[in-house]
Parts: sequence; structure tokens; C-alpha cells
Amino acid sequence: MSPASPRSRGAVTVERIVVWGLAALALAGLAALVVGPGADLRTAAPSATVEGQFDAETGTVTLTYAGDTLTDTATRELALVVTDADRNASTRLTWADESRLPVEAGDTLIVDDPRVDADGDGSYLDGDASVGFHLEAGDTVALRWIGRPLGAPSERTTTLDTVTLSNETE
Repeated sequence: MSPASPRSRGAVTVERIVVWGLAALALAGLAALVVGPGADLRTAAPSATVEGQFDAETGTVTLTYAGDTLTDTATRELALVVTDADRNASTRLTWADESRLPVEAGDTLIVDDPRVDADGDGSYLDGDASVGFHLEAGDTVALRWIGRPLGAPSERTTTLDTVTLSNETE
């Protein structure tokens, strides 16, 4: 058996360099998916919207949730930030916390203001939650999700949707 020529040994070395180079590129591509744009897919906040039906006569807005079901696995709280457009003042309300989850599509919450006793029972707090100002057209309700998505390094607060009140709020 004749020993391998120097030329054939060099070819093997070049092949090894090419194979190691391709392996390094594959690992770099995989790392980019995990750390780069792929991480956003894994750690994204839920997708949701809220529809609002404002009744100026009773001073209430009925909010209807539409979107991903929120469970206590990733969600800590679903909150509302109601802003009085005239005074630029906000009130934060809790729609659901860990003890009142899940929130599913079709779930509703009624927010009222303290000026109208809509059901005539002597209490001006007729909704599920109440703000300390009169609700009027132009006021806004922001739906905020607070939680830690699977794989996320820390808790996040994300505004999922905002409704501006008007006589035809949807």
C-alpha cells in the first residue's frame, strides 16, 4: 500500500474546513432564529381587541373582549386605562387579575360614571367598575395586558387596543 500523496491529504483538509464552515453557518442561523426575530414570535403579547358601546344617557360604556383567551399561565392582569379627554386625567381599572381569569372572546365589562343611577336602586355604581368622572364622547379606554409571555425574560405591559367614546362607539 502506498502512502497517501501530499495532494490527497490537502484535499481532505479542505473538505474538513468546508464541512466545519457549513456547520458553523447552520449554528449561526439557528442562533439568529432563537435570539433574533424568532424570539419575538415566541414572546409576543396576546392578540386582542375591545369593542365599546357607549350610552351617554346612562353614563356607561359596555366593553366586549375579542381575541386570544387569557389564562393565568402568562397573564397577570387585564387592565383598563380610562382617560377623561377634557381634563386629561386617567383612572386605572382592573378587568381581570390572576383570580378572575380566564378572559375569553365575548366577555364583557360595564364601566360607569358616578352621575347617573341608571337602574334606580339608589346606588350610582351600576356597572362592574366605575370611574371618578363623567364619561363623555371623546374619552378613551385603553385595554392593557400585563404578563410574562412564554420565554420572555421579564413581565411586560402592552396596550392591546384603544376605544374612543362617541355616540356610535364600536
